[in-house]
This record gives sequence, C-alpha cells and structure tokens, in this order.
Amino acid sequence: MNPFVCIMLIFATIGLIDKILDNKFGLASAFDKGIITMGDFMLSISGFYCISIAFLRNNTEILNRLGDFLFFDPSILIGSLLAPDLGGYSIVEMISKDPNMIVFAGVLLTSTIGATISFQLPIFLNNLEKDDVPSFMQGIAYGLIVLPIVLILVGLFLQIDSLMINMIPLLVLCILLLFMFFINLKLSVKILTIFANMIRLLGYLFFFLVCLTFFFDLGFTQQDLIQEVFSIVFQMTLIVAGSLVLCQLILKYFSLQIEKLATMLHINQYALIGLILSLGTSIAMMPLFSKMDTKGKLINAAFSVSGAYVFGGQLGFIASVSNSFSTTIFIIAKLSAGILAILMVYLFTKRRMEN
Repeated sequence: MNPFVCIMLIFATIGLIDKILDNKFGLASAFDKGIITMGDFMLSISGFYCISIAFLRNNTEILNRLGDFLFFDPSILIGSLLAPDLGGYSIVEMISKDPNMIVFAGVLLTSTIGATISFQLPIFLNNLEKDDVPSFMQGIAYGLIVLPIVLILVGLFLQIDSLMINMIPLLVLCILLLFMFFINLKLSVKILTIFANMIRLLGYLFFFLVCLTFFFDLGFTQQDLIQEVFSIVFQMTLIVAGSLVLCQLILKYFSLQIEKLATMLHINQYALIGLILSLGTSIAMMPLFSKMDTKGKLINAAFSVSGAYVFGGQLGFIASVSNSFSTTIFIIAKLSAGILAILMVYLFTKRRMEN
C-alpha cells in the first residue's frame, strides 16, 4: 500500500473512533462528510467505468484504427479532456499498451488538465460571483502555463516515446484555452458548460444502464466490472474521509499557525484555508473564494489546475486502480505543478508591483 494512502486511512480511523465517542473531538462531522461522498462517487464513476471498459473490450479494432489516423498517441487526447474518475483513466488503460503512457496520460493528464476541463472549470464558472471570475480565470492561466513544464519533466523520467510530438496536442489545447479565456470569456464558459453537462448526463445514463444490468443482466456491461467499481468507490470514500478529518485537525488545532503563515505569504486567512481544503477537493474552497484577497484568489485558482484533489477523491481512485509507483508519481507531480503555479503568481504579481 502507498504510504500516503495508509496515512489517509489512519485519519479515517481516527474520525470513525470520534464518531463512536459521539463527536468528542469534533472530527465525526468531517468523517461523515467523507462517507456521504460514496453516493456521489458511485453516481459519477460507476457508469463511465463499467460501460466504457465493457465497450472497449468488445471494440478493440476501433481503438487500433484511431491510432492509425493520429500522429500522436490517442491516450494524450483522452487524458487531456476527461478526469480520471470520469472515464479518463479506464479508457487510456484500454487503448494504451505502454505502462508508462498509462501513468503519463491516464494518471497525470487526466488528474490535471483533464479534470480542469471536464469538471472544475464548468462548476466554478457557473457558481462564482461575477466579479470573481476574472481573478479565477487569470489564476487558471498561471496553472496552465506551468503545467506542460512539469509534464515534460515527468515524461522524460518515464521515458515516454516521442515525448515532444505527443505533447503537441496538450500544448495546443493549453494555448487554445488561454486564447479563449482572454478573447471571449463568455463563449468559453458556454462551451465548457455544454461539454460538462454532456459528460454529466452521460454519467447518469450510464449509471442507469449499469443498475439495469446489475439486476437483469442486460449486457450493457459485465458483472466483474460492477464488482470492481464497488471496490474502487469504497476505497475512494475512505481516503476522502481521512483527508477531510486531516483538514479538520489542521484547521482546529493549528489556527494560530495558519494565521501567521498567511501573514508571511501576504495573503489573508481565507486564501490559505482554501489552499488546504483544495488538497482534498477544490470545491470546498469555492465558498471562500469571494472572501479572499486578490493574490489569494490567483493562488487558489492557479493551484487548483494541478494541486487540487491530490489527497482527495482522485488519490483514492488512482490508488485503487493502479500501483504504488503510479500513485507516488501522481502525488509528486501534482504537488510540484501546483507549487510551481503558486510561485508563478508571486513572480508576476511582484513584477507588476515593481512596474
């Protein structure tokens, strides 16, 4: 077992013990919030996982033909558009024969730019206050700028074949997103929202088909895949519960240190708390976004592109479907890109103040 996952399970156990003790230490509520996510995970993940893998098992010739038409590995395209738990990882795993490419595209791409496009951007752009959108998008831009740097370094470490050629679609996508953000933000929001809604509706439909197959064996998927996804969702839930308990402990017992650290970083308390919460899920920092100072908003948005969910649901999913090596790469790469994005914000804001 990966040591990071083991740590999350320890904190989940602490939360469960506090629940048995009737919330004596104020951790039971965090544990409960984590357990409740099981329903959301099952609804969003099980359909894509079961249906997509079943489809690919029966139509491998389509995947082979797709690779013949592209000058780059088709895994790159899938990883850049879908989050790992929205079918990204399972599709990449099916279409790629190279284990290193599965780590690169199925783990890293899906958990960074794939999750940003298919999940984070549509949710934030539809829920943030209008005045906060420009700061959020500017922060996202910083995150997108530094992401290829980290991915290239990891690609070199993994010895990905034709790395720079395979990076072309990712670089084009990043440039296209940046261009859309700065040229026509409203149109960008509409396009991303339509894409996200399509993914969400497909998830609901696939979940319904999986339920029918589970009870009536109609052939939309296989029973072994349904059993697998139950195990994946269970592991994800426990890891998320542990991460929420850990965040609760940090916020409860280190509030003074958080205040001092926020002062050192020249951001307010809400911005620093948002960063901590983003380690579990960036959605948790969304209600705090309007209370952050300008630099804090930029930092949180920039960090969310790569650093969000590093100890939350994504970690649970990756740890449950891949090995310890992949999980370690996942954590190191996401944190590195997230921290680099924060440093980029400080660098540019400092230059603006000097000018």
